[in-house]
Amino acid sequence: MSDGFFSVISNDFSGQTRVISNLEWQIDGGAFTPVDIADAASYTWADVLSTVGLSPGLHRLRVRGIDDAGRVAQVTVGYFAAISNDFSGQTRVTTFSEYRIDGGAYVPLDHADGALVPLNEIISTNALAVGLHSIDFRTTDNANRTGAISRAFFVVTSPVVQGENRTMIAAEVWFDSDPGVGNGIDIPLPQDGVFDEGGEDVLQVFTNQPVGYHTLGFRGQDNTGRWSTTVIDSVLVGPILVISSSGNDAILNWQFPDGIDKYYVYRAANTAGPFSVIDSTTARTYTDTGIFTLQDKGFYYVTFRDDSISIQQPGGNPVGR
Repeated sequence: MSDGFFSVISNDFSGQTRVISNLEWQIDGGAFTPVDIADAASYTWADVLSTVGLSPGLHRLRVRGIDDAGRVAQVTVGYFAAISNDFSGQTRVTTFSEYRIDGGAYVPLDHADGALVPLNEIISTNALAVGLHSIDFRTTDNANRTGAISRAFFVVTSPVVQGENRTMIAAEVWFDSDPGVGNGIDIPLPQDGVFDEGGEDVLQVFTNQPVGYHTLGFRGQDNTGRWSTTVIDSVLVGPILVISSSGNDAILNWQFPDGIDKYYVYRAANTAGPFSVIDSTTARTYTDTGIFTLQDKGFYYVTFRDDSISIQQPGGNPVGR
């Protein structure tokens, strides 16, 4: 005996013509719903299916027929996108529209019906920083259905509007990590109280920054409340050299970040020099043993291997007995 398989594709080989007596459809796995249409008429599924209550997006449609012998045909599967919950051909009008900028809260738009109004005339950008922004726009129709979101991008290129003069009223800086607009370290106003000249004499001392390289950001605010783009620079907080005496020894200590292979210690008898290398070390301290048996005061500075930065005891403050 040998095994085999075969498919029954019809239970009737009499050659009789069979007609569809019942047609039904199913959406997204729901119950099958019968279709009642006129015999021999031609319809599109959009005219037959009820999509009221379907959310906009992709849906699955399954269709099957039953012939006059009661046999159910194979299910045909298809997909469609619901872009509207009403296929009746009724005219829908926009009753409400709103926008949001940079993913914030939606703000309603209020303008005259039927008017063509540029967005830049009804959207306030005074509080926006100079640079690239995104805008999302959506509408709701008179059936209370909200449409898809339309996204676009725009650039605020200048805080100057319609040729009006702008003045700077505030400025701030930050180190290493931007805390956000308005949250930096305030820079005091110039001596005359306003930023109103091409060049202003402002002196600001910043303390408590760790020794090493840092990122520095600067920005200003104009009289409309808008902040400029941030100017970025880098700064180096120099190492601090502390020199003290102990008996006949001069003890040097300094601060600097990790990663320096070797430091070189220089010494001179006076501020004019000449300075000479007296030793090198991998530590951040050095003891000039017995120096005060040779001279009553000394001036020092320390460099690291490429001599790109030096730290020096200020002139007029020598280490002495």
